[in-house]
Amino acid sequence: LRRGEARAHGRSLRLVTETGRSLSLDLPTYEMPHTKNASGYYVADDMDALDLFVGSDGTLGIVTEVELALMPAPAVVWGVSCFFETEAAALDFTVAVRPALAHAAAIEYFDAGALSILRSQRENSAAFASLPAVEGRFACCVYVELDCDDEDEACAELYAIGDAMRAVGADEADTWVARTDVDRECQRFFRHAVPESVNMLIDERRRTNPAITKLGSDMSVPDERLHDVIELYRTTLAEAGLQSAAWGHIGNNHLHVNVLPRGDADFAAGKELFCSWAAEVTRMGGAVSAEHGVGKIKRGFLETMYGPEHVREMARLKRELDPAGQLGRGNLFGEELLGAMAGDAPSGAACEKGGERA
Repeated sequence: LRRGEARAHGRSLRLVTETGRSLSLDLPTYEMPHTKNASGYYVADDMDALDLFVGSDGTLGIVTEVELALMPAPAVVWGVSCFFETEAAALDFTVAVRPALAHAAAIEYFDAGALSILRSQRENSAAFASLPAVEGRFACCVYVELDCDDEDEACAELYAIGDAMRAVGADEADTWVARTDVDRECQRFFRHAVPESVNMLIDERRRTNPAITKLGSDMSVPDERLHDVIELYRTTLAEAGLQSAAWGHIGNNHLHVNVLPRGDADFAAGKELFCSWAAEVTRMGGAVSAEHGVGKIKRGFLETMYGPEHVREMARLKRELDPAGQLGRGNLFGEELLGAMAGDAPSGAACEKGGERA
């Protein structure tokens, strides 16, 4: 497959193999959500055939060779860590700054749980002693990476960030601005220390309870639902009494909310919570997986998002390309669904309660 050489007509796609065999495929009929999405197969009217296989969780084919086109590295890269005393201010800042920046390559988030874990690691672990100190008054951090053509352009973007902070009642002095390789490496260490620290915390708990793991979400919503989904997370986590830490791609309304179980009860409650989140995020027009894919653990969420008939459409498409069921076994679909396709049997429960493993 080469981009631009094979396209669908509506939702019908014809592919010709290297041996000359012709395949006539019926693409699923669902509409993709208008948000960051890696849930199930990418389908659209008149789509490029290549996009069907990208992100298909290994279920439609085997990739043996890929050609990539490189993009030029930006001339100027600045990192700006913006600190806020309330989560509400951080969310308002994110909403305001997105349209104000023309050169933001990333807008990332670290909530109070994540910052608290970092403070603890800095105090108690020599490996994290070089982390910059985060004042206790800060509840969260929004990191903005600027990729610009020159420093004048970067300065203009930096002023726009300051304006957006003041507009939500924050202080532009509460920032770290990294303009050199050394400073950017310090920020990179800070950002990467968050998931690493969470994994270390869970590893410590697994010494007394090997059955538990971190539970990580991967959901996204449209721009206008950012405040709503954060309220959903905060309310339900508090009601369940669960420890959590959230970080990730707030610029795409896509946070990885990680539940940190302290025992079996927390682990079970976290999985139940993720199942309810999948349903609520779907109602918001979002995606149950924004980037990591569904795989095996979250395949029940696929039916929650698209409904049983659309999942059956996906399964039929897989059977057309992989009639022996050899590829990506258990990914996206259970064996019982693929085995029942000929008999058109029901697919089973809509939500297998699961979470993304560390």
